Amino acid sequence: MRIITSLMSCLLALAGCDDKPSVTTIHHSTANGVDTLFSKSTLKEGVARFECYASESGQCHYRVYTENCPAAPAPGEQPLACARTTLEDFVLAPGRTHEIRGLPDGYRECVAQQAVGERCPS
Repeated sequence: MRIITSLMSCLLALAGCDDKPSVTTIHHSTANGVDTLFSKSTLKEGVARFECYASESGQCHYRVYTENCPAAPAPGEQPLACARTTLEDFVLAPGRTHEIRGLPDGYRECVAQQAVGERCPS
């Protein structure tokens, strides 16, 4: 019996070690103890999953983009702005999710209560 228990423990431990890494980002803001924006995104195995939990406006507005920033300027020169390329804009109601596959490495995201303009709030 002890051998079977040891074998099962090893198998379960190995199964737990096979979990793929993921990255989770939480956007949460409150005012007077009330959620004004609560959103979560998770990137796992090349799939980005966006979840809207709460928004004061009734919708979470997302922008997924890449940013290409020039090299650091020489001393005394003005820094140049980063060039942004929007990959996708979408809106979710609380309780809804959206998935995107195949995003490039280093993509960025922002989420807001209202439509995201040229500049992301985050």
